[in-house]
Amino acid sequence: MAYFHPVGIDLGTTLSAAALIDQEGASKMLRHREGKALVPSVVFFGDGDVVVGEAAKRAGRLEPEQVAYAAKRDMGKSHYQRPIRGKMVPSEVIQSCILRKLRAQIIDIIGGSHKAVITVPAYFDEARRKATADAGQISGLDVLDIVNEPTAAALAFGEQLGYINAAGAPRDPLTLLVYDLGGGTFDATVVRLDEGEIVTLATDGDAELGGVDWDLRIVDFLVGKFRERFEDAPEIDESGMNQARDIAQAAKHALTDELKTEIVLQCGDRRLEVTLTRSELESLTANLLERTLFTTRQTLKAAGLLWSDVDRLLLVGGSSRMPMVRRALETMSGLVPDANVSPDEAVARGAAIYAQHLLAVKNIQSTVHQLSITDVNAHSLGIEGINQASLRKENAVVIPKNSPLPVEVHRTFVTKHDNQQSIKVQLLEGESTLPGECRELATAAIRNLPPGNPEGTKIDVVYRFDANGRLSVRAKVAGTGGEARIELERMRGLDDQRVNQWKQVIAFDGGFESIGNTMFERMDLQEWFDEADAAPLEEKPDDKPAKPTSEPAVPYGAPQAAADTLRGEVKERRESRAVSPPDLHTSSEDSDASGRGILSLVISVVGFVVFSALGLVVGYYLLCLINPESNFLHWDLPGLKPPVP
Repeated sequence: MAYFHPVGIDLGTTLSAAALIDQEGASKMLRHREGKALVPSVVFFGDGDVVVGEAAKRAGRLEPEQVAYAAKRDMGKSHYQRPIRGKMVPSEVIQSCILRKLRAQIIDIIGGSHKAVITVPAYFDEARRKATADAGQISGLDVLDIVNEPTAAALAFGEQLGYINAAGAPRDPLTLLVYDLGGGTFDATVVRLDEGEIVTLATDGDAELGGVDWDLRIVDFLVGKFRERFEDAPEIDESGMNQARDIAQAAKHALTDELKTEIVLQCGDRRLEVTLTRSELESLTANLLERTLFTTRQTLKAAGLLWSDVDRLLLVGGSSRMPMVRRALETMSGLVPDANVSPDEAVARGAAIYAQHLLAVKNIQSTVHQLSITDVNAHSLGIEGINQASLRKENAVVIPKNSPLPVEVHRTFVTKHDNQQSIKVQLLEGESTLPGECRELATAAIRNLPPGNPEGTKIDVVYRFDANGRLSVRAKVAGTGGEARIELERMRGLDDQRVNQWKQVIAFDGGFESIGNTMFERMDLQEWFDEADAAPLEEKPDDKPAKPTSEPAVPYGAPQAAADTLRGEVKERRESRAVSPPDLHTSSEDSDASGRGILSLVISVVGFVVFSALGLVVGYYLLCLINPESNFLHWDLPGLKPPVP
């Protein structure tokens, strides 16, 4: 039987890394030729080549329109947030270039006989998970599966303490709280660790909160100081902003060890020198930290635990090194954060352990010990339906958040008329009862129902979340046992055909120098982009290319509601519903417009009446002050007498 090296890959927002299981059965970081384990998650699309890592960061300072940073934040959307070389590129393609770089390093060190597990934030929704798996396929990696980052970190921690070592002595169960603050995402997860067993009790997070947001606050600080110092200076261009972002990141790292740092920002012939202290940084970013603490408290509550029930507090992700994070967590929990595993290495090491576990589960090769690993889903799965009492659309949850995985739920539908050939069900992700505050996941289209079915024929549908959080749906006609064909028409991401097309380009074996021109040729062909990519971005509010900003990416406390719904959009929908329930025979846009029109009319009429009455009262009061004898209204008020002449 062929031997495959188990490999784990931490595909991060700012840094990526890979680990393997060595001959002694222990996890080990893979280091590239410069001796470093971490590769910056930056891709530069040059004139004929594709560069990843430190070289991409350097090149991007000079040609910012050709570099992609933090593409992980745009996973699950139709494309990266802004054009690259004038083209809208799918984020999966950018991420696949990073994975291809790691794949080349893996082959250079251990050869081609390997199988990999790629990590994802626990709070990633199903569309983002699919996009990550697609990126692995496009890169040419032999991907076993994906796994949640906090679960991987707990595996690395368990390895250090001997919980997953078959030769280790029996140990008492531990309850861990994993606080994972990476470059672009945040997760809080409660995990139960026992001998050979890891069980996730609850998870929550924010897919658009991480160290990048701390960097942007420093950038805002620098830009403000620059404009104060040079009032007549032109706006800082994109190249200057890239420089400011790199400087901000370096300053953040420096303030982890020092109380203050000196920053120099050079834009053209203007030079800004400024001192930033740790206390100033903490003041600038206090609300970002509070968002993570809020989510952490909510996660512990969802697990039904108190801080006194937590044995260890495990910090993961490079951004968790900031002193403000450690201090706040100690104050909140009463626990000293555990430092047994490097925050930068824990996820990759744990992913390699999980890869070894999957090789045994799939009977690809045996291992000396077995693991039991149970995760949970981070988002509820729901179905859009009509509430018969209110006649309004609602999200009916079928698989609640934090359900142990794998899990499947059966639902029964009936046909509306004789000889009905298909049924469509809109699938949603989110906790709100309002469909507009949830993410549209996909439409489950049940095709080719048997002909001749009478009205009311029952169709049994099974929804399943696998252990990796990926969704599958199947259906059959009740009483016949016949399977109905299910097509998941996803609202976001690449279809299988386009994944395979991009794989033919990115997974090319000739090296990065060989794929550059080939890739750019493909980018120039319109057929590489479907109608959804070419459509105006306004049609998908959550897919708009967003200019980097230091403002919260989601409303405060959003992980408990719909984390990816824009606040303005939610407000408009609520106002329109509060005024007039939409007519089921009209489009949602017409309903919203009608609701807003009625609301404006009501406000105008009420405002006119109120202010007119207020004007009469004020006028009368002033008249009484000027001439008390004119207080004629007292005649008509009970208990009052007319004034004496």
